[in-house]
Amino acid sequence: MYKITPYIKGVFDNLTIVMVLLVALFLLLVDGPNFKNRGFLKEYRIVQIISYSYIVLGIIIFIFLRRT
Repeated sequence: MYKITPYIKGVFDNLTIVMVLLVALFLLLVDGPNFKNRGFLKEYRIVQIISYSYIVLGIIIFIFLRRT
């Protein structure tokens, strides 16, 4: 576990986490309603799942980087 910590810190910094969260919010707030309005309900559900997983992943990585 501790061997992977420097690698994760090298890949992710605060700007990367902010970008992941911004992409997730863009998908959720802009692309999602567009899909829903056009009748693409399957794609809308996929966008929701991806957005929420990006948000959760960004928060987990942020907490992980702050604790180590």
